[in-house]
Amino acid sequence: MYFSIYYKAMSRNLLPYSGKDDKIYFVHSILESGEDVLRLIFVEGVSGVGKTKLTQKLCDKLSEMGYCARCYLEGDFKNPIDFYCTAYFKQHEYENLIAEFPDYLDDIASNTIVAEDVRLVRYYSGETALFDEPLLDILSKHELCINPSNPVPISEFSRVYKLVWEAFAENQNIFPGFLLFDGSLFHHPINDLMGNYNASLDQIIHHVNTLAKSVKLLNPRVVYLSANDVAARLEKARVSRKQTPPSETQIQFWKDRKQTDMEIMRQLSIPYSVYDISNENWDSEIDTMVTRILNKDTDE
Repeated sequence: MYFSIYYKAMSRNLLPYSGKDDKIYFVHSILESGEDVLRLIFVEGVSGVGKTKLTQKLCDKLSEMGYCARCYLEGDFKNPIDFYCTAYFKQHEYENLIAEFPDYLDDIASNTIVAEDVRLVRYYSGETALFDEPLLDILSKHELCINPSNPVPISEFSRVYKLVWEAFAENQNIFPGFLLFDGSLFHHPINDLMGNYNASLDQIIHHVNTLAKSVKLLNPRVVYLSANDVAARLEKARVSRKQTPPSETQIQFWKDRKQTDMEIMRQLSIPYSVYDISNENWDSEIDTMVTRILNKDTDE
């Protein structure tokens, strides 16, 4: 049986926080009912469609209704199932790292996820480096997901993800509320599979369904945001982020990516719903989402 230093630390605070004010909500009826409560929500969609905004708003809405709700937004260092600037080591490599940098033992350990024979070390929190050079350089050369210089085999990539997701599900199974993730099932893993491995559609579908099945204990579902004009949404998002306008190549990539996502959903092993947010009727769409989530309605 494997365990995670990271998850053990998280488990000390079993009652979740919600959104911006970290206010705690108690839902005794959920704890006492013994019913299956749909608790894990993946908010997905192509770049610029509004995943982060929707994830936060949906989390806030559930909290306002009295439910426990916790959300993990894109780039959140604390996200337990998504990897931003995370180094991959086999156990013996990790032990060598500790031996080489004994002064960093506690810092390394506190940022390590343990999954059987693998050690994953987070080395950035947003834009802030968690370690100094030369350790930081060594960690970056062992990057798992984001433009790795030496990618692990795709089979190992999927295996590591599966181990971490299974451990997460086991540790969160007593959680009395909703967990919302911004792009953690489709958006980021598929980007990595396409960019690092040129993965086929079948390989991507297998990876996504492997992850979905590994968290089945948490009654997962996908909320997919769709817009008619992918280019317009992407251009607007990049302006708001103060980024350069998207190129034609980038626009075409995300148009194609939307079609890939749709095909994946048709073969998805967990429930999903698709919402058209072209008109940005956020409040209305969120009300609809909440109703369908609580009633367990889907487009499946």
